[in-house]
Amino acid sequence: MSTGQNFISTSLVGGQDGTIFQDIYFRADNGSYMLNAADKGQLDPNHSIQQITVSSGWIVDGISITYQLVDGGSTTIQHGTQFPSAAVIKFNGDERLVGVYGRAGNQTYYKRALVNNINFVIFDTAKGTTRTVGPFGNNNKSNEGTPFYSSDVLAFGGFARWNSSEPIGLQGLFFYKKM
Repeated sequence: MSTGQNFISTSLVGGQDGTIFQDIYFRADNGSYMLNAADKGQLDPNHSIQQITVSSGWIVDGISITYQLVDGGSTTIQHGTQFPSAAVIKFNGDERLVGVYGRAGNQTYYKRALVNNINFVIFDTAKGTTRTVGPFGNNNKSNEGTPFYSSDVLAFGGFARWNSSEPIGLQGLFFYKKM
């Protein structure tokens, strides 16, 4: 007997130009979340994210998320353009991603809707403390787009384009959350 889908996705922020990505593939009958990666590993819902890497300049060009698997391993999924000098945000075993916020929408220089900047709020369950990391993007100080916020993010989805010779950007994001 199927237990049904046990996660939701938020509304899209930014644009939908490019290719859609959905880091959660499906929720299996046993209640596990399967990642949309080559190994289709089972996501650890209690500590889903080990690391986030953000490539940014005037916009958020790309993100890379390292997900924690139930078996103790991990898998990394990349979206958009990845820079060698990207910012790396590491999570310790007690930390959880409790908030993602920023601005997304029309970017006049690039003439399309993009993720213009992004920040992360991380909660340490052992110490009871939070830390905020960011902002990433908006280096031109334009503050274009509409503010967005999502809490208790389990995994990411969205739209991205990439090109090895030209940063094209993270077009839009939505967030998977446990119900």
